[in-house]
Amino acid sequence: MQPLKALFALSIGLTLLLTACSGAGSAAPAQTTVAITMNVLPDPPVVGDVLLYFNVVDDQGQPVAAAEVNVMADHTEMSGMTMQGNATDQGKGIYAITTNFSMAGRWKITVQIKNEALEYKQDIDLIIQ
Repeated sequence: MQPLKALFALSIGLTLLLTACSGAGSAAPAQTTVAITMNVLPDPPVVGDVLLYFNVVDDQGQPVAAAEVNVMADHTEMSGMTMQGNATDQGKGIYAITTNFSMAGRWKITVQIKNEALEYKQDIDLIIQ
């Protein structure tokens, strides 16, 4: 009788382990190719407040709507000089954020796009004059 209880407990434990590791219900977003173009105001961008706006379209050229767009800026020549924020949806696949660039030079802008259908990240270089 004792070996039967041990076998039963082992089978229950293995079932729970396999269920926990199966990842059921945690489907990752489908990967879609996205094209991001960035425009700035003023153009060319200068030290101070700059409006960054991003046009985001899918691989069919359709605007990507209802996305969370996180923007990070990192001064590539000055360690620790960074900025991060969420761009606001302007409609028709356009997202905008205003940031204050406190120093001239090369900045790396990282744009992360996420919605229920996709997750995508792209780096864009920006020179502040």
